[in-house]
Amino acid sequence: MSAAQLSAPVSTRTSAITNHIAMQDLLGFYARGSPDYKRIADLMQLSKADLSKLSGVAQSSVRFDTNIPVPVAERLRELANIANLVAEYFNGDVQKVGLWFELANPMLGNVSPRNMIRGGRYKRLLNFVLEARNAEKAAPKRTEPSEKA
Repeated sequence: MSAAQLSAPVSTRTSAITNHIAMQDLLGFYARGSPDYKRIADLMQLSKADLSKLSGVAQSSVRFDTNIPVPVAERLRELANIANLVAEYFNGDVQKVGLWFELANPMLGNVSPRNMIRGGRYKRLLNFVLEARNAEKAAPKRTEPSEKA
């Protein structure tokens, strides 16, 4: 860590440590205290074949109960975090989040976030979301023009 980073206020350093983690579970993936893996996969429309490829687990081993293979569970928790980061932008609107994952995004080379995930590029997607959030925070706040009488 540089001297400038060390001299920065603790709150600044703390946010840099946690800015990759969603502040809230707006999509209710952890409603009962543990992840609802099936719901995460359903939101992103990921099949067992997709999850098998992403986690390196045999498709026949992919399941969503308490015996979920660790690599599948890890990947789905990472994807749930990305989805909740996006949900923060959309104020928790699950339809908008689902649509965001489904539609081709010009900022991602006209590839949908879901297809990026299917292609194993979920870390690149996370970086894109984080960069977009940081740009949003850094942008000057827009003010609505005042209404004329």
